[in-house]
Amino acid sequence: MNTDTNQNIDFEKMPSVELLEYISFKEEFPAEAQLAFVQFCYRFGKDIKQKSEIYCNKYRYSEVVALEIANCTFARVWKYPTFDKEKSKAKDLDKGILIWMYRILYTQIIKYGKQNNCAEPTEEEDLSLVNDAEELVDTLNIENIEAKREIVAKLKTIENALAQLTEKHRIIYFTYRAYQKEGKKVPRTITKLLREKLSLTQKSVNTYYGDANRHVHNYLNITNGKV
Repeated sequence: MNTDTNQNIDFEKMPSVELLEYISFKEEFPAEAQLAFVQFCYRFGKDIKQKSEIYCNKYRYSEVVALEIANCTFARVWKYPTFDKEKSKAKDLDKGILIWMYRILYTQIIKYGKQNNCAEPTEEEDLSLVNDAEELVDTLNIENIEAKREIVAKLKTIENALAQLTEKHRIIYFTYRAYQKEGKKVPRTITKLLREKLSLTQKSVNTYYGDANRHVHNYLNITNGKV
């Protein structure tokens, strides 16, 4: 990281990952960190505001609330700029940063609904529940537009199947699909989050997922004329 005076640093041309690095050194280099944060907010502000409005519209929150939650998301980034490029699956790191921030944004919206204000930033894993097909697509880091359209169409069919079940079935199913990797279990942080947010035991979470998975399988078989 360049530690020269901030007049010699071109933050506008700096990669976003390096902006986060400067932000993380706010105690050692406060002036540089502030300039990096201003550029970071300018670079991602429009996307985060738009995504906040889309998410908030689902919960019938106003544009004023959407803007407040977008600001809360950036406040979380300022306090904990914990994006890990090694864990990002996106080829474009800016896209990876956006996906990381979408998860923070969604967590802020959920917490806002309980407190009627933004949650105090905490140093927690940047994981969140996945509410529907659209949010699942955001976690998949699909670069090819045609491939993305095909995935969206398939997930919408699954969403239609889950519409016959409860909201808890839908959230658990899509969250498991987002975080369950082949041969591995869902992260404990996520199962804990599901238990807390949905007021369920782990046994109940497993039951809901099993029911949802069987229902989707049967629905797809009927839709495809296999039964």
